[in-house]
Order: sequence, then C-alpha cells, then structure tokens
Amino acid sequence: MPLTTPLALLGLLFVPAVVAMYLLKLRREETIVPSTLLWQRLVADLEANAPWQRLRRSLLLLVQLLLVIILVLLAARPFIERPAGLARDIVLVIDTSASMGATDVSPNRQAAARDAALAALQDLPTGGKVSVIEAGRTARIITSGTADLGRVRQAVDGIRPTTEPGDLTDALELASQLAAQAGDGEVLVVTDAALASIPTTAVGGRVRVIRVGDERGRRNQAIVALAVRTAPSSLAKSVFISVANLDIEPAQRRIELWGDGNLLEARDVSIDAQQRADVIIDNVGDAAHPVGVVEVRLVARQAPTDTATPPDQLAADDRAWAIVPPDRPREILLVGAGDPYLETALSYLPNSRLFGVTPERYPQDAQRTDGTDWDLIIFEGTLPATLPNVPVLAIAPQTSSPLGSVGEKLTNPGIGTLSPDEPVLRYVDLSTTHIAEAVKLALPAWARAVIPGPKGAPLLYTGVRAGLPSAVLAFEPRRSDLPLQVAFPILIANLTGELMGGSAAPTEAVTPGDPVSLPLPAGATGLHLERPDGSVIDLVPGTSSGATVTFTQTDLLGVYSATAIRPPSSGASPGASAGAAATPSPPASASNRPSASAGAVVTPVDPNAPIRFAVDLFDVGESAIAPKAESVTALEKLGRAAPLPGASGATTAGTSEPRPVARDELWIPIVLLVLVGLCVEWSLYHRDVISRGRRAIAARLRPASRRQA
Repeated sequence: MPLTTPLALLGLLFVPAVVAMYLLKLRREETIVPSTLLWQRLVADLEANAPWQRLRRSLLLLVQLLLVIILVLLAARPFIERPAGLARDIVLVIDTSASMGATDVSPNRQAAARDAALAALQDLPTGGKVSVIEAGRTARIITSGTADLGRVRQAVDGIRPTTEPGDLTDALELASQLAAQAGDGEVLVVTDAALASIPTTAVGGRVRVIRVGDERGRRNQAIVALAVRTAPSSLAKSVFISVANLDIEPAQRRIELWGDGNLLEARDVSIDAQQRADVIIDNVGDAAHPVGVVEVRLVARQAPTDTATPPDQLAADDRAWAIVPPDRPREILLVGAGDPYLETALSYLPNSRLFGVTPERYPQDAQRTDGTDWDLIIFEGTLPATLPNVPVLAIAPQTSSPLGSVGEKLTNPGIGTLSPDEPVLRYVDLSTTHIAEAVKLALPAWARAVIPGPKGAPLLYTGVRAGLPSAVLAFEPRRSDLPLQVAFPILIANLTGELMGGSAAPTEAVTPGDPVSLPLPAGATGLHLERPDGSVIDLVPGTSSGATVTFTQTDLLGVYSATAIRPPSSGASPGASAGAAATPSPPASASNRPSASAGAVVTPVDPNAPIRFAVDLFDVGESAIAPKAESVTALEKLGRAAPLPGASGATTAGTSEPRPVARDELWIPIVLLVLVGLCVEWSLYHRDVISRGRRAIAARLRPASRRQA
C-alpha cells in the first residue's frame, strides 16, 4: 500500500515501548518488620521485586499494540490509486445567472452547483490545478491555476446567485484561453442549463457539463414588463403590467400595485400555460397626491380554498419598480410650412405644448418672453445659418450643416436591417413602410444610425452634437406612407422623448449589470447615491469639466436614488470613486450606442430633485427556469474532441507522459478503527465495573417474584 508520508512509520518504534511496559515489574522499597505473619500474601509476590517478568497473555496489551500501529498508519497517510476522472488542468465555470436562484432544489440551484462542483473535483489528479470562473452577465476569474484545493473550496463557497441575466459566452471564451495555456486542459461547466441562447464559441479543450436543478422545476410566473404612461388628458397616469406564465400548467396569481410604499390596488389574474396576462391600472396618482415610484409585486393568490397556486420557484422576477415621469410641460417649436401629419403627432405628446413659426419669421418670432429656452426645435425642410443652442430635429434638410452632409435625392429608398435593441424603435414596426423620396445623408461621427438606408446612407440618425441632443430625418413624413400607420406617432414620441430627455416616452428600467449615466446638477461636484440595500456610494467625475458620471454597480434590483453633492459639504476629491467613471456628455444626452441597455441616461426635471432610476429583471429567457437537456448537449459539443480521462492510451497533449492518477486517502476507515480500538481498550480496563453494572441492571429487570424466591 503506497504511503504519502512514509517517514511516519518511525512511529512503530513505540511498539517495543508498549511491550516493555508489560515486561517491567513493580519495584517496592525494603522495610524491616518484626513478623511476617500478617504479610503472607506479600511474601508470595517476592518475585515482583525483580526488574523483569515473563510476558503474560493480555488482551489489553494486544489492543494497545493495535492502536499504536493504526495511529502510525494514520500519520503515514496511506492511499489507493485509481484512474483520474478529470484532466490535469481544470477550468471550473459556475453559472451565477438569476435562474440559479430557483428553489426547485433545496435551498437553491446555486448551492447545489457549489456542492456539485466540489464533489466533481474529487476526481482531480494528484497535483492538478484548478481555475474558477464566475459566469454572470460577464465573466470573472476568482482563482487561476492553483493546486490548493482549500483555496478553491473557499472561492467556490463564496459564489452567490445574482439577479443578472446569464450569458456563458464570455465565460467560455475566457475558459478556452485558460485551457489552451495548459496542455491537458478541460472545462467543467456547472449550470442549470436554462439558457435562453446557446453560446457558439468554440472551446480549446474538452467541455463537460454538470447540470443542477430538478428536471420538473419550471413553476415560475414573472413580471416581464412595467411602464407608466400619462393619459392623453395629462391629468392622470396609467400603469401597464405584463405577467408571463412560464409553467406548463395554468396559474393564478395576485398583482399588487404599490405607490411610494402604499398599497394602491390588487388584482387577481389567471394565466394560461406559456401565455401572458396584461393588466392596465388607470388613475395612479393625481395633482393632489402625486406618486413618484410604483412597485408591482406578484404574490400567491389569497383564496379561501386550497386551489390557489403555491409561490413560484424564482423570486427575483416577482417584483418590479418604475419611476413615474414628472409632470413638466415641454415646449416644442416647429419651424416650417406646416405638415398636418407631423403637427397632429406632436400635438398628442403628453405634457408637451406645440408652437409654430414659418421659416421667414425665424428667429425673430422664436424668442421666448419668459427667459427660458425651447425644449426642442424642429426644422422642417430648411435650416438656419446658425443652429440654436437647444436640442434640434431636422427633417429633410436641403443643405449641409453642422448636423451632417447632404447629398443627392434618393428615390424609393429601402429600409435596412433594424436593430432590435434600438430604443427609438421600441414598439415601432416599419416592415410595411414605403418612402417615395429622401435626401442622401452621410452619418457623422457623433451620431448613430436609427433607420439604416441604402448603401450606408441613414434615413434617421441621432446622437449628441456639441453637447446637444440632435437628430436628422432624411425624408418628409408626407413623402411616405408612414403617417398612415400606427408606428408614426410612436416613432415621434420615442424620438422626441430621447431628444428632450425622455419625458415624452415611457420610463424604461435598467437591466441588471448595465451602466447608467447620471448627470451632475449645476454647481454639484458629485452625486451621493443610495442603492436598494441601503449602501451609499459617492460618485465624482474624473475631471473637473465632467458633466456626468457613469454608475456601474447596478447588480441589485430596486430603486436607486442620487442626490447632488454641493461644494460646501463636499469632502471627496475629484479622483476615482467606486463604480464611477467620467464622461463628457451633457445631462440631457442620450447614449451614442445603438442599444439602450449599453448605458442608460437618467435626467431629472428639477435640477435639485433626487435622480432616481429602477433596475428590473425583464427577461423572459432568464425567467424560463426549466432545465434543457439540449443545452447540455450543445455546450459539450463546443469543446474539441479529447480522450476520456484515465482511458487507455490517454496522454497529456503535446507529450508522451501518461495522465496522472488520482489518490484516495484511507484516513476515514483508519479513524474509525482507532475509535473502535479505544472503546475496546476502555471496556477491557473497566471490565469489572462493566460486569457489576450489567449484574445490577439484570437484577433490576428481574421480576419481583423471582427476587423474593
């Protein structure tokens, strides 16, 4: 039997010492007495005064010798060898997406994943190294190439489920790089396989998937949409709620609407399997009782019978928050000859007032008497020599300007492929739109293409020009059939909402993990931001001229609130702060990227009011928690073919050295033998006491009649 520490066998030298204890006699002192009459029994034991005696048969001696031998074997750490179940270098990828918080297994899938990962590492070869990657929305290396299993166990135990949508693409790319560095690398993925999309990244090593979660764990209903809209009368607001049933059985749930911590309304809904239920709650708040934050809770239906559906298995998507847009009128100026379709769409924007002026009377008739600026100026067909210092929307400009270069006319231009993540095109369907005539535009560096056109010429682009939100539409709406479609007023609402800071469009939630751009109020040196858990972070720009800060720690669901830090109370230096980064864009700017989730911009109406935004998990793919067997197969196919660990002929890549074996130490059975030996030794040493106790117990159990007899 091989030993890990063979020098511990020197402990067998204690065996002769134990035997010597039984060979030695007890030495007594010599004392003169007048008579030996009373010492007859001691005279018979005179041999004991000799230093040695004959070794007698003793069961206690045998037990003690066995204990010494077993203890020496325990110190020598014997082991047995077996073929290793894993490669020499392991990259352990643990899924931490929101679905890993499902409770179909106790206490949740994330805890089961940690246990499964540690159990799998028992097949690690002797001297094998482990790298641990936490796979949430982005990948993060926790430990890299360590042979210290204690450190690996500590890293795995520290992994907790997140509320972010999962994506294994980054984690597998990182794992592929780590596995490629080792000649004998293997990627071990621990996931619930409830993947909305399967990664397509090829992995430079064998991929092995450990699936956690109950195959029948699919009982979940989720809030997948929440929006607050202002009624056309601008006197009340309505809340739109969409709940999806991801189960294969119908469900009954209760929707509770809370406003600023007070329960406003509760409704019971019945949702068919794999269907949605949409609920609209009107008249939320009024001028006398305004509501700043609404919260929707999805709870079990309270019914007098037992027919109510039990709580679902994922709590992260049972609550959602939304910020109620403030009621501040927006002043829009339309400069042009007049387009009835455009004027009609603009007149229906909530909390907005439309004014018009002809190009000949601009700018003299466009001066405001109250000293404020227009929230948006729309130029139809023509542009002034000098653009105003406010947000601008140019429609079919005829000449080049700082807004962009204008080329020849385009006849019947087609619409290119639209981005599904474009916020301006949210709820906008342009599949049946036809355009008769447009101008050819060149996309400037400060803008992004919203509606791509032929040969790279955009039909609509928007962005931040010289610190001001600006947009250019290449065609007049009346030169197309767009005004005849439902998409036209929605497009105008989304576009003007982005240019004016979002008041005209529904307030959108931030996806967990996405950065948020927060504007600095005038005179403020930073922001004091409070997270949903009560923790506080001070954000300051990296430069003194920075107008916004970017907050990245949006991993918690709930409402975030930021207040301005004024110079008299500012104790933070303009250096780095947690989760903050400088950006030169102005407060009312929108992201230059085509995806709204790439970096939301939150702008308050009142410069002194707190800046609030909500982070919600609106992801149907993440709420579908049912494990998928096809996901496991697809993930394993991403890895390159490799010999099974421990198989005949399996060698380390690039060398002829056979793959090492795994060692299983036998300390557990040895410890059990020690405990049994100690119990036997104790019983032998106290056998008289045990015998008397046994007789006493037998006497107590004997019937009283027999004791009298």
